[in-house]
Amino acid sequence: MNLHTLRIFTNVAKLGSITEAANILHISQPAVTAQIRKLEGEIGVKLITGKGRGIQLTSEGEFLYEQGLRLFYLEEQIDEKFNTFLAKKENVKIASSYISTNYILPSIIAGYKLENPQIDVYVSLGNVQSVERLVLNYEVDFGFVVQSNIGHEDLSFEKILDIPFWFVVNPTHPLANKEVSIFELSEHDFIYRERGSSTLDLLEAIFYTHNCPLPKFGLQMEGVLESIKVVEAGYGMAIAPAVSVKEKLVQGSLARVFVDQVEISQSLFICTRKADQNEYPFIQFLKRKLGDLEI
Repeated sequence: MNLHTLRIFTNVAKLGSITEAANILHISQPAVTAQIRKLEGEIGVKLITGKGRGIQLTSEGEFLYEQGLRLFYLEEQIDEKFNTFLAKKENVKIASSYISTNYILPSIIAGYKLENPQIDVYVSLGNVQSVERLVLNYEVDFGFVVQSNIGHEDLSFEKILDIPFWFVVNPTHPLANKEVSIFELSEHDFIYRERGSSTLDLLEAIFYTHNCPLPKFGLQMEGVLESIKVVEAGYGMAIAPAVSVKEKLVQGSLARVFVDQVEISQSLFICTRKADQNEYPFIQFLKRKLGDLEI
């Protein structure tokens, strides 16, 4: 497959327009169209169809677009790595979900920087799906995710610790500081997380495992902290990592709901590409320091 042609196709797919891609690439629109037709002929499938003034990808086109993006991100990473070698400067790019970004990584990163001041560290925040995508596309070196169901043919997940989760409410809530059955929880308004969040996956798994209806939908919030703030303000119930609510429980702005015979935790995983052979020095450092963390 000709990489020049693949690059043209990837730009067309990204922009959703042959005309815009031609302008960006500084070539004529007929030339772009001819390259797409050549690529389709070479691989024997149709990649795009017309849609109004733009284009629509076929399922084969979607697959090739994703692979093309991944390939060109890798190309950029190779260039960047060689530039850092020449400049005798290194960097580490990490994608992480909320819990690890806020409660696990800060002290680890601080210690790593103190030992390696010459290395630049970049951390991007996302949910499980976006972290996996960034790792797959070579936009970051590795990621950290908290989730209960792992599975991707191109990614490896290594468990490094367990994080307990608690149900929390406002102290004025009728279930505050009580031990109840999981069926009683389903009768109360709940703060749901967005689709793609590991916390939402956990909530659904808990109730499905116990053959219990999901809690009543109260509202949906993106982010652990945002959900907790709604509960603090007096509405509904949420499930949150214990490390994120311990201080608020001591202060009295939140209260726990204890669920009979239900202990909840999720595992923190390091997410890497299976194609990567060597373990990153940062990961080696993190593993040495995990015992010092209070979770």
